[in-house]
Formats: sequence, C-alpha cells, structure tokens
Amino acid sequence: MSCLNTDPTASQRGAALIIAMLVFALVAALLVGLQRDFSLTLQRSEQQLFAEQAWAYLIGAEGLAQLALQADGRQDAKSESPTDHMGELWAQPAAPYLLEAGGVMRGQIEDLQGRFNLHLLVSAPTANDTSASENAEDAVGDGVADEAETRSSERTGQVAEKRWSPGQKLLIRLLQSLGEEALSLEEAMSLTEAVSDFIDADADKRINGAEADDYRYADFPYLPANSSLASVSELRAVKGMTSEVYEALRPWVTVWPEAGAKINILTAPLPVLRSLNADDQWEPLPLIESERLMTMRTEGEITSVEDFLSDPTFEGQSVTDLQTLLGVRSNWFLLDASVDLVMRERHLFSVLTRKGGNVASAVFRSEGEL
Repeated sequence: MSCLNTDPTASQRGAALIIAMLVFALVAALLVGLQRDFSLTLQRSEQQLFAEQAWAYLIGAEGLAQLALQADGRQDAKSESPTDHMGELWAQPAAPYLLEAGGVMRGQIEDLQGRFNLHLLVSAPTANDTSASENAEDAVGDGVADEAETRSSERTGQVAEKRWSPGQKLLIRLLQSLGEEALSLEEAMSLTEAVSDFIDADADKRINGAEADDYRYADFPYLPANSSLASVSELRAVKGMTSEVYEALRPWVTVWPEAGAKINILTAPLPVLRSLNADDQWEPLPLIESERLMTMRTEGEITSVEDFLSDPTFEGQSVTDLQTLLGVRSNWFLLDASVDLVMRERHLFSVLTRKGGNVASAVFRSEGEL
C-alpha cells in the first residue's frame, strides 16, 4: 500500500527557500555593484583632491618665483649698470622642498631671453646681408663648389634676390651646434628657410623653403602658420623638421617675447652661445672658444655686450649685425615646477614676464609642451 505526501506546507517551505536564495543573490549582486561604484567614486575623489592640492602647490611655486624676480628687479633698479646673469638668486639651482602632505616640490627658473627667439627669423635683413648671401654657398667649404654653382643658378627667375637676416644666420649656426643631431651647413640653411617661410606672412617661397602649396598637397594636408608662433611645438609641422632634430633644438629656442627680443649673452646656454659668431661666419663658434667665453662670463670678465664682442675671437671681423641681437637684460623667464604627491606627479611650465622691472606676472601656463 503506497502513501502520498499531500502536506501543502512542505511545498510552500521549498518555494520560500528558493525565493530567499534569489533575494540573497540579488542583494549580493547589488552590494558588489555598490562597492564597485564606491571604489570608483573614492578613486575619482582622491584624484581630484590630489589634482587640486598639487595645483595649489604649483601656483605657490609660481608666486615664489614672481617674488624672486621682483626682488631681483628692485635690486637692479639700484644699480648703475643692471644686468641679469647666472650668479643671481633666481638662477640658482633650487633644493627640493618637502611638503607637509608628505610629497616633494621642485622648481627652477630659466631665462627665456637666453634662448634663440624664433621670431628673429622674420626681422628685416640688413644691407650687409646682400653681399653675405651671395657668398653663402661658398662658405660651405671646399669640395662643394659644383653644388654651390647649382644653387647659384637656382636664383634665376626668383622673385627677389635671396638675403639672410642676422636672425636667420643665428639659427643656421645653432642647427650646427646640436651635438649628435647637428646638421650640416647645407641642411641648416634649408631648414632655416623652411622655418622662416612657415612663420613669415608672405607667400613668397624661398629657394629651399615651403609655402602653402607644399603643405596643402602633403599626405596629411594643413597650412603653415604664416604668423607669429604661439608655441615652440609648432616647429613639428615645418617641412623637413624631424622628431630627432626637434627634440635637440627645443630646449634652446623660444617664442617669447613676440617682438623686441634680444639674446642675453650672460645667460645663454652653450649651443646658443656657439651661434653668436661674426656676421660673415656661417659656422658656429668653435666649442673650445665657446667654453672659454662661458668661463670668462662666470668669473665676471664678461659683463656687457662690448666685453663679449671685444674678445679676440671676433678680432678683425664684422659684428655690426650680431651686436643688434645681443643684450644683458632679461624680462621673460620660465618656471619649470613639479610636485610629487601620493606617488603621483604634476608638472607646470609657467612663462613669467617682468614689467617695469619689479612686477612679475604669469602670461602662459602649460602642463605639457611650451
């Protein structure tokens, strides 16, 4: 005899157990999702807090740099012959500053007027440049006379006679002073023409330059700036500029100020100093002579443009054009500051200018390239 279990409470208990397990699974899934959302929100909050805190420290570093430049400006105002040089307080290597939050802040001020200003390329050429341009190819050296003759013949049919400005001569020499990435004279001339065409407002193509048509029909079409550069990084777009040459050139050039720039011979780094050769010289200053001039500058034997140009290195040579590009005062500086906080780093490049000698202000900030 068989006996069926007809107790309804047993099936109800089984259904209740299944429902309880489903509810538990749903709650567990919700908790996992909430935990994930909470973790992401916490991470975002930490990142935002770090960013705000690090930025506050960087703006503080900028304020300290402004105070240092203002103090130097007040000190210069008391001097009969004020100069800006590497022995001043603002130019000294700064020690890392320990932060209360457990991080480290670093900062260094650099004189932007010690660099070569790219806007010097579009300044008007002088009368002396006419004869200098006629002999430019001859200065390349022995063994390239045929190439010089070919280049000379290329002038036929050109709109105007090719002329080199003092600023263009400086860049030609600078491009030959880039260490392992140094260009030959011919390469430096060609690239200088391309950069000049990229900046100048006219559509006249130089012999080895490049204007709108050259960029318009490139693999990735674009147009040249044909105006003042807003950033050194725009050099990447110049026809003939390679990434290797750009990286080697970038630390020695600037786009500030836009007008009225002079190179401070008391703060110029070695590659820029090598570009300061006599008017009719296409090669940079010899390395040994440049290092000697830097030593004399450090020891206080060179304190003016006259001291620099009266050095035996320039004896018997014309330096009239070069003299117009040199100075010993600076009002444009770069603050390179960084903060390491909670195993994260934030960087700031701040361009500072001094107005009236003792009022410094930030005119440009960037966390990437200048």
